[in-house]
Amino acid sequence: MTGILHPKSSAKNYKLRRYFPSTALSEWIDQFWFVDWNLPDGIQHQQENLPDPNFHLIYEKNTFKLIGPVSKKYTFRMEGQGEIIGVKFKVAAITHLLNNAADEYVDKTINIGDIFNAETINQLTQLANNKADEQQIAILQTALHTYFNVSPSPAIIQVRQLMQLIQTHPDIQSVNGLARVSNIPVRSIQRSFKQYVGLSPKWLIRKYRLHQALTRLENKERDILDIVEQLGYTDQPHLIRDFQEILGVTPSQYLK
Repeated sequence: MTGILHPKSSAKNYKLRRYFPSTALSEWIDQFWFVDWNLPDGIQHQQENLPDPNFHLIYEKNTFKLIGPVSKKYTFRMEGQGEIIGVKFKVAAITHLLNNAADEYVDKTINIGDIFNAETINQLTQLANNKADEQQIAILQTALHTYFNVSPSPAIIQVRQLMQLIQTHPDIQSVNGLARVSNIPVRSIQRSFKQYVGLSPKWLIRKYRLHQALTRLENKERDILDIVEQLGYTDQPHLIRDFQEILGVTPSQYLK
């Protein structure tokens, strides 16, 4: 699961497990993730994240919520003892269950009663009675299977391919560049991302370049000027601007 900030220093505060779905759900669910923690009295951990643009089903404290794509860094406070179970859906996986385009749900929490029926919600509540990861995954897969028993449409396949290009080709530095590589018009790309992803292709290009910069900084592979050159930034102020707008800090502040 990409997007965990300061992963090396943060990992000592919690236990994270990730599992892949069954073959039947592999086109729709990216992964199941489990986090639990048990911190001493008086100790808190502020976990910062910059997640991928996916919808997540979250189960915490016997409560469910569906979270839309997140456009900015967010912070989660851990203290005492707790746990979270999450389902990370693949891009465009639940758009057929929504009343509006994906961009209407950015940075929003959705009532799961608006998405799933009462029988499904009743099945999901069984998570509270089964504590083993394998049992909880089985409950999630059984409850969600009904909604994902078809193949992705050509439009969904295309937008996922565009996402893959952005993630794996650091030389794509603009929407025009993405259009050239994919041979798809800019306007068509923008409409697809509005409908199926929620966040704009321009924002995601900036976001994944920022992920690469963060990895290099965390691993001390390069200094700031090397990163500017390698990731195709016009100059150092442009890199600093992305840090400030998306993470709220400068590169040097992030490292501190």
